[in-house]
Amino acid sequence: MDYRTEEIWCQNGTDSIYGIAYIPDTNAKVPLVIFSHELGNNHESGIRYAERLARNGYAAYVFDFRGGSAPGTQNRSSGTSHEMSVRTEASDLEAVLEAAKNWSFVDSGRIFLLGGSQGGLVTIITGSRHQDEIAGMMLMYPALSAKEDHSVNRYHSKDEVPEDVGLFGGWMHVGSNYITDLWDIDFNAMLASYSGKVLLLHGDRDGTVPLRWSEDASQIIPDCEFHVISGGGHEFFGQPFEEALTYILSYLDSQIENQTKEVQTQMKMRIGDTPVEVAWENNESVEALKELAQNGLTIQMSMYGGFEQVGSIGQRLPSHDVQTNTSSGDIVLYSSSQLVVFYGSNSWAYTRLGRITDQSSEGMRELLSRGDVTITISVE
Repeated sequence: MDYRTEEIWCQNGTDSIYGIAYIPDTNAKVPLVIFSHELGNNHESGIRYAERLARNGYAAYVFDFRGGSAPGTQNRSSGTSHEMSVRTEASDLEAVLEAAKNWSFVDSGRIFLLGGSQGGLVTIITGSRHQDEIAGMMLMYPALSAKEDHSVNRYHSKDEVPEDVGLFGGWMHVGSNYITDLWDIDFNAMLASYSGKVLLLHGDRDGTVPLRWSEDASQIIPDCEFHVISGGGHEFFGQPFEEALTYILSYLDSQIENQTKEVQTQMKMRIGDTPVEVAWENNESVEALKELAQNGLTIQMSMYGGFEQVGSIGQRLPSHDVQTNTSSGDIVLYSSSQLVVFYGSNSWAYTRLGRITDQSSEGMRELLSRGDVTITISVE
């Protein structure tokens, strides 16, 4: 499949994060993989993954962590290495995740996280915090040895940590917060708390993070698909890269297949007499809607604005409204109690519920623009 690229800047407070999206050549919204790079690298380490993912129908976003690159490595994001830590990088990934939900090409119910080395630690932190907002988590040679590598335990208190710390013999210099932030984080507890399936890949020739760290992690993660990459070092190239990519694509395909089966067997939707296929979001609003639909839910809709139909659900649902650019086929929750289905586009504060996937823009207009309709949602 052909693809295009687009530079996208994200904001984390007053700071800017630089990244590039690799977008399959289709008008449909597609799953997204967000790649988190290794300590000292930049977005370029994820490009080979992004290119192959895009050719296989997955959008990918690679970006520079603020201050996360070693001297001599170009980094276009704000910040310096003395300000950077795994916590600041997790904050960056959270900012990217939040922004990505509203990108026009992204199926927001199918966002995956992929991280390598320190980017793997950042992925663990973010994934464990935002389990309801991601569809899966993939870790490559995660730097679970970081506390040992940087001799965190040589300091008896945080006050002893110097303002300037040289990592790996001075290859990269960081501030004291890099050490003190590592000090407080229990990565094993985070891995144990993740309820979804995790793909874990580690090379048998990794000279930076020994394989045993991932072997131990695979026993901690409740649902772990663990593969040792033959000949793989710390980063994958050549045949190890091809092997890793095969596992990544297989994991993504299976996660989406399982998600689709679960949705199809749980919640069905009809517009008038026409059944439609919906890719529902994985959030508490949809869960609450499913509860209401256990015995069938009928919603009387009314045309509004020449681009949507809106109707009262009958009670308030949990909501997390954000400014959202909608398009034809989108289903959202407005004001906690109103179901809105679009046959045009709008921009407002909504909570996403899902997207109708088996109708074109013309099909949606045919279903919704000819008068008020009744929508029925049921669980089967």
